[in-house]
Amino acid sequence: MDATLVTAWTAICQQVSSAFTAPTVITFLHIATGWVLCRSKPTVTSLISTIGRSLLRHTAKHWTTYERFFYRARWSLPHVSRLLLVRVVAPLVESVGVERVIDLNIDDTTCGRCGKHVAFAAFFKDASVSNTLKKVIHWSHNWVIGCVAMRARFWSKWVIGLPVWFTLYRKPADCTRQTPFQTRQEIAADMIRQTREALPDWTLRVAADGQYATGVVVQAAAGARSNLVSRIRSDAAIYALPSKPRRTQRGRRPKKGKRLPTPKKLARRQKGWRTVEALVYGQWRKRQVLAVVCLWYHVGKDRPIKLLIVRDPSGEQKDDYMFCTDASVSDTDIIERFSGRWPIEEAIHDGKQLGGLEQVQGWCPRTVVRQAPMALIVQTLVKAWYLRHGVRAKSAQPCGTDWMPDKDHPSYLDMLATLRKVLWTNRININSTRRGRVRELLETLQFTLCAAA
Repeated sequence: MDATLVTAWTAICQQVSSAFTAPTVITFLHIATGWVLCRSKPTVTSLISTIGRSLLRHTAKHWTTYERFFYRARWSLPHVSRLLLVRVVAPLVESVGVERVIDLNIDDTTCGRCGKHVAFAAFFKDASVSNTLKKVIHWSHNWVIGCVAMRARFWSKWVIGLPVWFTLYRKPADCTRQTPFQTRQEIAADMIRQTREALPDWTLRVAADGQYATGVVVQAAAGARSNLVSRIRSDAAIYALPSKPRRTQRGRRPKKGKRLPTPKKLARRQKGWRTVEALVYGQWRKRQVLAVVCLWYHVGKDRPIKLLIVRDPSGEQKDDYMFCTDASVSDTDIIERFSGRWPIEEAIHDGKQLGGLEQVQGWCPRTVVRQAPMALIVQTLVKAWYLRHGVRAKSAQPCGTDWMPDKDHPSYLDMLATLRKVLWTNRININSTRRGRVRELLETLQFTLCAAA
């Protein structure tokens, strides 16, 4: 069984093999497996020590080959992302997902770095410790990430995040003719267009935070035959739909109707509210909603949007102001898609805490662009392996504990632990009579355990 699961892991990694040359594919497999097994910072030397070069036998390469994989090897990160989406994520959604839809969530995060010579590092706001009273900035990289959210049939209430797109935001001073400056919103728009080009026959839906509620993102979503769910400003200038001109009326047809009250003022209305039940963060919740079809001309021009004001009947949460660029989408779907953005936060958190997204040591331009995303690429491969194969193993099933009796789905750490157990079990043969191999295994295990301390 373990050998079959190991073969399945290798097969999933090879789904993106066409992005690499023949020699580089083997290097990628070694790095991906070492990344899974590594319990310390994912430096190249740590990956080599964890996977054990001597255990790779004839497939082992010189340690400089693994270093060159990031700064010299011929491969493209966008090409890997496209293959990851088309050959890994899309088939996974089709086989184990609840519905055949690509829900693309977009967000950005900062990864702290040290050293003034690290390429493309700059001062960015640290959203994890900033609040309305103080703004904290730190020396870091700023990554814009596109993540596909899906519900598996095994756990229909749990939304799983599968990172697929990764683009480093660069300040104007770091841009060149080959890499012109792009805002975060323009990067997000490119991700939407690339997703549509990669999957032309799929239903595509986009969700993003309020900073991506701009004209360039709305236009990209419309051009990709998609719709966007995001947050709208509470003081947004919204307008009624233009009235049809009379036959005798002369002149240009009006583009917008009369000015409406801001969303915050509309929330004071007593009439027009109705109660709906939606799946919010894995729990069925009742919400009061007020829907208004209008124009947000500053962002969507003459494209009608559905403004949705969402209120918690218990009063524990503040009112939320959302919108969808497709006015025909139901209120429940808008609420569920907006709350369904949480998996990208989990994916980023897991990438930093368990994947070493914030601990990579590369500093030259090409390494910076390639090395950190590898943590999220490996995360997607691990989740795909678990949902397709690892979930069948008895040891992989989530078990309730005394401190968490209601646990009904695995965390990413559970998935990672399952794959690590499979890989180590396959590598350690208790019936082996070769003392040299046993000694090499013990040395590798010793490094892995000590490095994790």
